[in-house]
Amino acid sequence: MKFLIIDDDKEIHDMLNIFFSSQGHQISDAFSAQEGLKQTVILEPDAVFLDIRLPDKDGIEVLKEIKQFNKNLHVVMVTGYRDAEKVIDAFRHGATDCLLKPLNFDYLKNLLPQLKKK
Repeated sequence: MKFLIIDDDKEIHDMLNIFFSSQGHQISDAFSAQEGLKQTVILEPDAVFLDIRLPDKDGIEVLKEIKQFNKNLHVVMVTGYRDAEKVIDAFRHGATDCLLKPLNFDYLKNLLPQLKKK
């Protein structure tokens, strides 16, 4: 599978890259909303891991734009904040799931089969 990670936190990129690479998946990185939106169109990933808070745009707004481009694309929100309202808003706008930082890799491993379904 092809995954795109849109997050301004390099440590999150590194951890997800190691995890997904070890599972045989392809990973692309974007560190801003603008770069992530462009790569979503170019790469056509199977799933996007999207930070809820990015420096150049709110993650929920990015989610909405991704869903306009491809309503069936799996988007997993990633957040270090325990903001229930933001998480609920993400699900309202089509997020597949939400991962809390620090990442739980057992949970992520169980999520992977769901991301294969479109």
